[in-house]
Amino acid sequence: MRKYRYTIVCLILTLSFFSCNEEEWLEEEVIDFYSADNSYETAAQFNSAVARLYNLTDLYTVWGGATSFFIFQYTSDVAYDAISPTHELNSYPDNLTPENVRVRTLWQRYYEIVTNANVIIGRIDGENTQFDSEEQRNTLKAEALFLRAFIYKNLGITYGGVPLLLEELTEPKRDFVRASQEEVFAQCINDLEFAAANLPEVTELSEEGRLTKAAAYHLLTELYIITKDYDKAIESASKVIDNPNYALMTSRFGSKTDQPGDVYGDLFRRGNQNRSSGNTEGIWVAQYEYNVTAGGRGSILTQYFNPGYYNLVGTDGENLFLGPTNQHGGRGIGWFSPSDYLLNDVWESDPNDMRNSEYNIIRDLVADNTESAFYGQKIVENNAFTDDADPYHRYWNAIFAKTTPINDFPDEVFVDFETGEVTRNASQTFRDHYHMRLAETYLLRAEAYLGKGNLGLAADDINRVRARSNADPVEAGEVDIDYILDERTRELHMEEYRMQTLMRLGLMDERKARFNPFYNGKYENYSVEEYHNFWPIPQQEIERNTEATLEQNPGYN
Repeated sequence: MRKYRYTIVCLILTLSFFSCNEEEWLEEEVIDFYSADNSYETAAQFNSAVARLYNLTDLYTVWGGATSFFIFQYTSDVAYDAISPTHELNSYPDNLTPENVRVRTLWQRYYEIVTNANVIIGRIDGENTQFDSEEQRNTLKAEALFLRAFIYKNLGITYGGVPLLLEELTEPKRDFVRASQEEVFAQCINDLEFAAANLPEVTELSEEGRLTKAAAYHLLTELYIITKDYDKAIESASKVIDNPNYALMTSRFGSKTDQPGDVYGDLFRRGNQNRSSGNTEGIWVAQYEYNVTAGGRGSILTQYFNPGYYNLVGTDGENLFLGPTNQHGGRGIGWFSPSDYLLNDVWESDPNDMRNSEYNIIRDLVADNTESAFYGQKIVENNAFTDDADPYHRYWNAIFAKTTPINDFPDEVFVDFETGEVTRNASQTFRDHYHMRLAETYLLRAEAYLGKGNLGLAADDINRVRARSNADPVEAGEVDIDYILDERTRELHMEEYRMQTLMRLGLMDERKARFNPFYNGKYENYSVEEYHNFWPIPQQEIERNTEATLEQNPGYN
């Protein structure tokens, strides 16, 4: 019996000892599975996390369906939603509200990128991290800081002042407050200055799609313009323009040079965006991988912007086309259409501009349905159809060749190689997408020169871009912000974040009222107000923020 008593006493003493160190005793040591603590230690792990950040950024900015990049086109002066007057965000007075799903989704996706960037930035300098060199560590950190700055720049332009989240969140937070727009942009500049100092120079061996110093200087140029620091903007842009590794493409290059076309069109051919094709103009290019199970998503610009020509019925009652075809740009659904401003107005002063050539803007098609009385004839030239069933020109306006791989769709989407018929899957560009290219750097520097009142140097930069397209040079006295916006339209249509360009200039209300057909009286007379230069803060975010007040933008209360 005494033996049992002794055993029990020893057991109690042992348990008492461990109870004194309960927190240490219960602490888990992760050995054979990944956790936050052991997933951010090696250079390979951080590289994977940065790769994921690139993937999210591309997905939520250029590949992302109806959200983001596409919204920035049809809510501006260059395009409109052709489905109906009240569809999506056509009518700002009715639909641009704090409850709108597009307003909320854009915010949430952008902050998802910020959150992932903060994990990398906050852990990469940890004492247990392992890198081959400090240069390797700083390059990965610079990539994360660049991508955070890129997203905060977009947030600051779109919503104004927003919460600045700069550290990893480890527990729920419900007390966000808005920083000022100036503070947001100052943070972007701070992040980008580190990025510019630590990102690598571009070389022929650079990994396609990864950021370089030039991308940081390009983005800094835009931010310095926003903050009206024009001298620094000019300096940053010049570091890109004067870099011998970059140059505007002025001769035919890449794939399909054996086919009729021009150098502007070559910039948007499949496979021609990266330096491996000979392209010295691309600065930062979102990478598309075809026929892979992961990471193979691409831009559905073809689907959204190209007209549904295959729906056209001739005046004889027969379909004009067999269906969507390879030679006519695939299967567009014409969700949004070009405004008269993009389709006609910006070309009136110089109709011979290469960017308006028959290879780049296709304004007529030949009917290919043998049952049609118009078979073999041009449909526009011969008045083969009326607008009665297509009042907003969803089925026909023009085909912008940069948005679709005309005569270059993958074999897998063909129904009939002889006729060129393709499936509904012929609705992507099947190519990489420019985030930044050198032509825009020139136009940004021209904007900075305009800000300083140096119209001569502004004209010089614009004319470098125009010369590539054999366009007439602009005189210094003609240069103003409207001219620069027109030149951006000619050069960057369906590439730039057009809505954000207008917002950062405070010209959304003025330009949209002038050129969008749902606001200028062509189709409707919707109103656009000065407060529409910012979007509303999502109502859901305001309601969830229960421990502080997340102020709404004026005009949306």
